[in-house]
Amino acid sequence: MNGVFSARRLCRRRAELKLYAMKILILIAGIADPKWPLPALINPQTLQEHSASHAALSPFDEAALELALKLRESDPSNTLHALVGGSEKFARKIAEWRLDSVHRFDESAAAAWDANRFAKGLVDASRSVCDPSLVLVGREFGDFDDGCVPALIAHDFGMPQFSLVMDVAFSDGAMWGTRQRAGSIERFRVPERALLSVTNDPRNRLRHPLMKNVMAAKRLNVPAVALTQVAATVELRSFELARPAKRGGACRMLAGTPSEQCLALAEVLLQRSIA
Repeated sequence: MNGVFSARRLCRRRAELKLYAMKILILIAGIADPKWPLPALINPQTLQEHSASHAALSPFDEAALELALKLRESDPSNTLHALVGGSEKFARKIAEWRLDSVHRFDESAAAAWDANRFAKGLVDASRSVCDPSLVLVGREFGDFDDGCVPALIAHDFGMPQFSLVMDVAFSDGAMWGTRQRAGSIERFRVPERALLSVTNDPRNRLRHPLMKNVMAAKRLNVPAVALTQVAATVELRSFELARPAKRGGACRMLAGTPSEQCLALAEVLLQRSIA
């Protein structure tokens, strides 16, 4: 009886694997490694060159990549395909996790300040990599923390988007995701085609790659994919460092012991409440 039950469970599991076999596309933007100081001359060109020379995975890139690896572990028929912004050296870094394919695109050709143009060019480039059923992307993808590129990519792919995703897993014959939602945690069923913009969480901390895969990636030739030239909707006219805001309020340093400082602060608050 146990043998019959085990066989049925195995057949049911195989059916689930066949049903949910997916082409998973991971979009990696990367950031400038914060350990390196910024260049002395600050302008768009020097910042792009600095980012290319000292590229590193952002916490959100790492989270998206880890979720993809977990999905392949749970279903070996899932295939992982990465499209990486930056140099071939940086793309080889992503290949250390033994993905099914890794392609890269030239970030300097992407007007990151024009989110609409960037997203359209990226989606066209992605279609030459694979026809994805699931897209995983960091919640702030190459758009200077605007966080709007994932939504635009989902729109151009014709997919629903789920934001602030922390985890995904197969359960009860379906794929379920967990995300942050208005101060609470929400569990949702992932449809057959979807884009998940991922946030970092202890459950999706990126694992270390195996040394044999690291060595193999060093010899990998990573093909480049050209971004489609899309008419710009936003033009960068100027660029300058942000100036700190001037504080107009009066400042008073409280001296004395902690007890004396507490009494002085209470007097200040009392005077403000009376006024």
